Amino acid sequence: MIIKSRDEDATISGILFDKDGTLIDFNQTWLPLYRRAAEFLATEAGKVSEADALLASGGFIEADESWQPDSLLASGSNRQIYEAWSAQLGMEISATQLAECYRIFSQKHHRYAAVVDPLAPFLAKLSATGVKVGVATMDDEQSAIGTLQGLGCSDQVDFVCGADSGHGEKPDPGMVLAFCEHCGLNSENVMMVGDSPRDLQMGRNAGVGLSVGVLTGTSGREALAPYADHVLNDISDIPALLAS
Repeated sequence: MIIKSRDEDATISGILFDKDGTLIDFNQTWLPLYRRAAEFLATEAGKVSEADALLASGGFIEADESWQPDSLLASGSNRQIYEAWSAQLGMEISATQLAECYRIFSQKHHRYAAVVDPLAPFLAKLSATGVKVGVATMDDEQSAIGTLQGLGCSDQVDFVCGADSGHGEKPDPGMVLAFCEHCGLNSENVMMVGDSPRDLQMGRNAGVGLSVGVLTGTSGREALAPYADHVLNDISDIPALLAS
């Protein structure tokens, strides 16, 4: 596939996707789980009424079920979420409580809502062109792998990393560089696709050829545009972009 990057002498031979809000619908997948985890921890702290406040401080806007761009729950890692909620509740989360939060979050594997359904054939078509496909998420790596397995598309993905994989956290460039190393790519040959400014900033920091924002997550066009070469409605528009 010959797709020009910003470097006129480079072509796009790898696509690195964010997961939540990019491959899967953010609210349908994560909002019920965030509510359940917040209610659990607030109850454990003896502050049941604080559950809604945990969501609000994390960037959730209850009035229209939207999110503040780049907020904690929209773009943070599980570790960052637990640390912030622990501080807000004035409690230290025990190993047992942490395990329950992980159990709650892992339930998304059975409640996923793919942006393109079914997702596996979509990714298979990209792979069939010779393009390497990767996923880089602020979720944990094993959780991401479980989600891809639940979506039936793990075989179509060449690389997966999470915030706990040892490649740093967004917007640092480490996840992109790890994808490049794993797949034998140069960063200028990579397209970064994500729903948050941090995704696109990570791509820019790594020197990717193209940064592409999608509107299926927590950020609107205005938030993404400063860091994106293109802003698409969703990933289903990528083939048309590549064809152009």
